[in-house]
Amino acid sequence: MVRPCRVRVVIPHHFSGNLSQERYGSTSGKVMARAIALGRCLGGVLALARSEQDTTLDIGAQARSILPSSKLRTRLCGVQIDCHVFISGDAVLADVLECFAGRIQVHRLALENPRLLPAAARDFLIAAEPAADLSLYMEDDLVLHDRMFVDKLIWFSQRTNHQVVLMPHRYECSRDPKHARFFVDGPLHPEFIGQYYQPRQHVASGCFWNGQEVSFDLPTNPHSGLFAISAPQLELMRDRIQPVAGFVGPLESVATYTALSLFPVWKPGWIHREFLSVEHAFPSFLGYQRTLPLLTA
Repeated sequence: MVRPCRVRVVIPHHFSGNLSQERYGSTSGKVMARAIALGRCLGGVLALARSEQDTTLDIGAQARSILPSSKLRTRLCGVQIDCHVFISGDAVLADVLECFAGRIQVHRLALENPRLLPAAARDFLIAAEPAADLSLYMEDDLVLHDRMFVDKLIWFSQRTNHQVVLMPHRYECSRDPKHARFFVDGPLHPEFIGQYYQPRQHVASGCFWNGQEVSFDLPTNPHSGLFAISAPQLELMRDRIQPVAGFVGPLESVATYTALSLFPVWKPGWIHREFLSVEHAFPSFLGYQRTLPLLTA
């Protein structure tokens, strides 16, 4: 019998509730907004789990009934999610985590500097045994809506012989009806991104399992707030000292430079951004819609 795809997820979570000059949501003071974002993040991760069969509540018979297998076009025999949340001290939205008790594992650390929490979560992910088929690091305000998110990453890693890491496009839901989504990881300054590689469009293309054609770029901005690596890539990472700096700040370095320091990082081309995307559920970039001009072709 073919076993399900095993996915291990780590999420560093920190919320101090103290207003800060930093742009990070963990110090924004907006308790309700952060709680909603964290809950949506965890719910989206757990919803990736998939089995060959499901059950339904048969109220009339006061029993559970087995549903037939789904017709979802995939080559994975189910998806098992192993989710770990890392916190430091009491700077945490405990009520939100309690709602997911029994479905996540919470690791409480004692760190003098909470900015080291992402690196601690990342290091656990890389060292954890047994190695998962897919290892996913993500910030605590990202929401995965795509039920085929894991399938697409597995397909990509197989097609590239585990030599490249694929990042999604990250967006915020806009209040502008003409532009429903605001993609927040647009082009970086050429001199900055040129320190790492030269961006290039359409470096490759392929046909996904469901028949969808998609092209890929060496992006003008590799950041997404997460990274996902396959088991062979994980093994290569275990032989290296992991970076805590190297790309913008410590949070961005963990989310991006961990992969970028060892592998080429691609994203779907802009025209194929629907193929792999993730929502930034704490919309801290929307203010730019009011302050920056709109460029038109």
